[in-house]
Amino acid sequence: MLDTHCHLNDEQFDKDVDRVVNNFLHAGVDKAICVAWDIPSNEKAREIARKYDCVYYTVGVHPDNVADYDEQKLETLIKDAQKDERNKLVAVGEIGLDYYRIKDNKERQKKVFISQIELAFKFHLPIIIHCREAYGDTLEILKRYAPFKFGAVMHCYSGSLEYANELLKLGVKLSFTGVVTYKNANNVKEVAKSIPLDSFFLETDCPYLAPVPHRGERNEPAFVMDTAKYVADLREMSLSDLISATDQNATKFFKF
Repeated sequence: MLDTHCHLNDEQFDKDVDRVVNNFLHAGVDKAICVAWDIPSNEKAREIARKYDCVYYTVGVHPDNVADYDEQKLETLIKDAQKDERNKLVAVGEIGLDYYRIKDNKERQKKVFISQIELAFKFHLPIIIHCREAYGDTLEILKRYAPFKFGAVMHCYSGSLEYANELLKLGVKLSFTGVVTYKNANNVKEVAKSIPLDSFFLETDCPYLAPVPHRGERNEPAFVMDTAKYVADLREMSLSDLISATDQNATKFFKF
């Protein structure tokens, strides 16, 4: 089992990363991808991945942090990673658009999103997309750059089935968090139940969005198993078959 999107580099894990890693290995999760959101978190993710064989990482700048975006610095991080004897960099992300918190820098967000897509293309890496209250602009940019030869995934998918189908037409994968287990997340449940089995992954986005029965707790990669059980039930299939399929999807996508 894989957790394809977690934030072990978040300060909430500073005091107990060892325990959290042991927890997820004991739970049957054998790999986790530590995802960055700004330059310091990029560097922290790399150090965590170097320490733990089971952890991989990404580089990227989240739309909330575009004011500090430095294309040259990000390119240097990618080049340095690809020089490593054991390169554990697997994607550029999370990148995208978020009009929920900051609404007065939309053009800057789009410019930085495009810059990072082009960096990913340049270095033959997939992208991990963040989208919140920016569905139209996100889709317009993705249409401009499709098809994604090296892969693209919309993380923490929470949109409609119609929007999901538009993404799938572009070759964009989807990823589901513990939100799918929430009582009122009917649109997410519909998507997770309906889309093809080869088109999605599972993730925690920890320390956020813990699935039921852990809702309200600090989330961690071990809890991806609870999301897997829920999605397997939604799709009326065995847990082992669901895990096998989503792991195969992620392994092919991230080229483990």
